[in-house]
Amino acid sequence: MSLIAQQAEAAMQAARLHYQRVLSEYGDRPLTQGPLLVKNLLRGNRGVPGGLTDTSFVHPYKGVQFNGDLSCDDAVEQAKIPEAIFWYMLTERLPTVEELRGFQQDLGQRLEVPGYAWDVLDALPPSLHPMTQMQTVTNALEGEAKFRDAYLDGAKADEYWRLMLEDSLDLIAWQHQVAAYIYRRAFGDGKRIAPDAAHDWSEQFVRMCGLPDPDGHLTSYMRVYFISHADHEATNASANTAAIVNSTLATMATTLGATYGALSGPRHGMANQESLMFIEKVLEEFGGVPNETEIAQYIDDLLDSGGVLAGFGHAQLRDIDIRFVVLTNFLETIPEVANTNEIIRCMRLIAEIAPEVLGKRPKIANPHQNIDFGSGAVLSALGLKERNFYTVLFSISRMWGVIAQAVRARAEGRPIMRPISLTISMVEEAAKGGPAVLDPYFSADA
Repeated sequence: MSLIAQQAEAAMQAARLHYQRVLSEYGDRPLTQGPLLVKNLLRGNRGVPGGLTDTSFVHPYKGVQFNGDLSCDDAVEQAKIPEAIFWYMLTERLPTVEELRGFQQDLGQRLEVPGYAWDVLDALPPSLHPMTQMQTVTNALEGEAKFRDAYLDGAKADEYWRLMLEDSLDLIAWQHQVAAYIYRRAFGDGKRIAPDAAHDWSEQFVRMCGLPDPDGHLTSYMRVYFISHADHEATNASANTAAIVNSTLATMATTLGATYGALSGPRHGMANQESLMFIEKVLEEFGGVPNETEIAQYIDDLLDSGGVLAGFGHAQLRDIDIRFVVLTNFLETIPEVANTNEIIRCMRLIAEIAPEVLGKRPKIANPHQNIDFGSGAVLSALGLKERNFYTVLFSISRMWGVIAQAVRARAEGRPIMRPISLTISMVEEAAKGGPAVLDPYFSADA
């Protein structure tokens, strides 16, 4: 059994007992105040509790909190690398220096990617979208899943989480290698660079991409980036997709492949690309960084024309995204870049001016910037300029939280997810006549 599995044992047992106790004692209690409204259902289930996870909670004003109590800024400061925040999400405590070293050594022993995965990737045209390549190879790695064979051999339900974690550790050791080779094929010389187990996961990734990083700024930022994007509770599109697929007892590779499919959609995974494109367009149109008056008018004109300012607002948040604050804090550590790079200067100017402009529009619930408005700008400023690759970065970041959620769900013994569905006509009937008019649809005589 791996070191992290040993240390997670108590937390997994406690989670299972807690889950079973809440279900047994409170299963028939109401959970929400007030009725489910038509707009909740027709607007993507907004405001409806539809997911369950302990790995993080997104407070509308404080932002993401890992395990419900560790803020994103504290997570970056205390965990420092994604390996440590993954440990925290599973064991509910940060690792000691010795435990972290042992965990990294375990990952280091798993670095050999199955040869057929490289064959699959090499069979794909380098021009294929990086996310499609990432999803394809991840699905292929399902062939290494120990869970499926163990399940068919009659493994007990209380062993599922250990099997899932074991498969997940392999995938953690492989995913950044696959992502880096995709980058090399699409944007580099096409040669694969082997990982060096002497470095942490984030530094391995930057080195395998072959990106120049003489001051270490890009590596430092990737550590911040991977932690900041690691988890965002269970009902965003990718995490919800993962939860549904995981509930079928699919393998971790299949679950991750489905996660990446959800992330590939522009509504979920492209906001930082669109934000960077907007910043670059502003710089082009003004011939450099505009002044405050110019950018305020530019944003007003954009909104008046029916345009949307990418990277502002959020379905869950009602204040500035703490992850953007974390990004800003990082920029303070590299003033030689933050104060001179035009993309960063323009991004920070817009972030300062736009909330006031947006706040004057009554229909905009949250006029504040989220992480997507700044993350692409920082990546570009530090040398990772290929926007088409940014969703892959998002994917291998979100991987950490998706895996932690999946392992915990197996430990708790959750059932397959299966809510009911209504037709639009049924929704209209209920809106006009009250919820009771739907009773005949669900009776034995219907």
